[in-house]
Order: sequence, then structure tokens, then C-alpha cells
Amino acid sequence: MTLRDLARRSFMIGGSLFVVAGFWLLHNGRLTLNASHSLPEPAYLMWAWPKVIWKGAVISADPPAAYAARFDGLLFTKRVVGLPGDRIEHRDGAVCVAGECYPLALKDGAPFAPALAEGVIPDGHYAAFGSSADSLDSRYATVGLFARETIRAVGVGTTLVPHWKELKAWADAHGY
Repeated sequence: MTLRDLARRSFMIGGSLFVVAGFWLLHNGRLTLNASHSLPEPAYLMWAWPKVIWKGAVISADPPAAYAARFDGLLFTKRVVGLPGDRIEHRDGAVCVAGECYPLALKDGAPFAPALAEGVIPDGHYAAFGSSADSLDSRYATVGLFARETIRAVGVGTTLVPHWKELKAWADAHGY
């Protein structure tokens, strides 16, 4: 095999991999902008397949039934802190998952909603929280655990994209 043949084959293989990766990304990938302060990153690189969910992954899921009408057409984007088999406990006004505790938001001196029930996270369910105490997430019973079938995408946070408010300010300043 000559150097030219090797270069040609390498180019064909590299190009084919690039095309396959591009089609996968177009079909399964999405960029989710952060619309709240419940997570620190301004955006998330998400994919719909494969749905490999790990502790620390960011998920986008259908809104829980209690909030479906209020958040119609939107997805809840939270970070996974509890996997199936992890234990949920209550300590000092906080919900603890696998030993890590997350405080409940208070309204008039009491938690604004009932805490998630203590127990073990069942198969096919995940505890996902925001990073702020007032995040509407799994620490509250009205949200609960996220079932695998309600999770639409999995991903990671990125700071490569500015926060949507910065993008809007730029667009407004330029007349868009």
C-alpha cells in the first residue's frame, strides 16, 4: 500500500465518520438554553439517544403532572443526584440523597411544598435537583422522581454559549 492509498483511505474513513456523527447529531442533538437560575450553566448540550443516565448528568424531562398545565410545552432541566438504589432521607430541613443534603426553600418559615418521601429510589427513576434551594425539583413531593420514560434528553452543561438574557440584550441592541 502506497502513502497515497493510505491517505485516500484515511480521508474516506474520516469523512464517513464525520458524516455519520453529523447525522446522529442532527437527529439526536439539541442545545438547551437555561431559562432560570436553577442550574449554573447558561446552556446544555443534550442528546436524545442513547439515554445513558449517570450521577451528575443533566436531564430534560416532561414537567411533572402537578405542573403540566403551567409548564406546557417546556421541559424541566435538572442535574441527576440520585440513581436507582440510592437512599432518600430527611435531615435538618433538607432532603438527602445518597448522603448529600439539599435544603428546602422556605415560605413564611415553612417549606413551600412537602418534601420528597424517604425511601429507596426505585428502578427506572432518578432524583434530579437544581443547584439553588428554590429550584422546583425532586426534593419536593409535587415534582417527585423523574421516570426514565419522561426523560427526553441527557447531556452536560456548557459555558460556550452566553446566557439567553445576554443574547437577547445583544439582539435588542442590534435591532433584531
